[in-house]
Amino acid sequence: KNFLNDPGTWDLLGGVKALADKYGLTLLPEIHSRYEEKIHETLGQKGYMTYDFFLPGLIIDAFERNTNEFLIKWINDIQEKGLKVVNMLGCHDGIPLLDLKGLLTDEQIQKLIDIVVKRGGYVKNLHGKKNMYYQVNATYYSALGEDDSKLLLARAIQIFMPGKPQVWYLDLLAGKNDHAAVEKAGPAGHKEINRTNLKLEQASKELEKNVVSKQLSLLRFRNSFPAFGFDAKLEILDSGPEVLKLCWEKNGYKASLEANMKDYSCNITATDEMGKIVFNFQ
Repeated sequence: KNFLNDPGTWDLLGGVKALADKYGLTLLPEIHSRYEEKIHETLGQKGYMTYDFFLPGLIIDAFERNTNEFLIKWINDIQEKGLKVVNMLGCHDGIPLLDLKGLLTDEQIQKLIDIVVKRGGYVKNLHGKKNMYYQVNATYYSALGEDDSKLLLARAIQIFMPGKPQVWYLDLLAGKNDHAAVEKAGPAGHKEINRTNLKLEQASKELEKNVVSKQLSLLRFRNSFPAFGFDAKLEILDSGPEVLKLCWEKNGYKASLEANMKDYSCNITATDEMGKIVFNFQ
């Protein structure tokens, strides 16, 4: 079970949690498992936050099939089970796929693998077991076909999903697959595709890109606007299957998202407690 031993792992986590609780610290265990195993639910029941390793693949699936189907299912799961998650797009390890088993079909997962590999990604097998895929190594930008509109829409969806957003630097900078780094690293160097080393002047230049500045605008909004949070209300609004409509509300503040999975456009509007529009993003 990918290094999870029952009850040993839970006993160890419980001991660490008891120490952390004394200092008001929150633990965030990193446990990869299939959706169908429901270990993410067990983590929530035991009082832990958990990584949302489902969201990265679900967004790509939504864009490729032009449907909100599984994003809505996952939002409902999070809310109904009372899960507290930290979500992401890409990360230092790649795009998790093993986790999606039981949420997406095997055929749908294979299509995601084929799409990302066709766009320059590498498949990581699970501990040497062939045809048991753990993750695909790629930058999220390249996995989306290096499309600025898709990256901005993915970021918009991420910040409106339940949970606390986490941002990988290369996603923010719209970084492309670094095949040269993989080649330089040699055998088993596939993860270097998404770990490009940047000098300060390089990073500063990347910040000038429009897709980067727009992401920063979204992240500043998410970080400071009062409508979001674990104690706020999230509502899924009625829409057709190609559109995801979400609305957050807290203390009179509202933030609304309309995300189109077919043309990759989005519209975000936020109002203060007086109903005045204070943020708009298109």
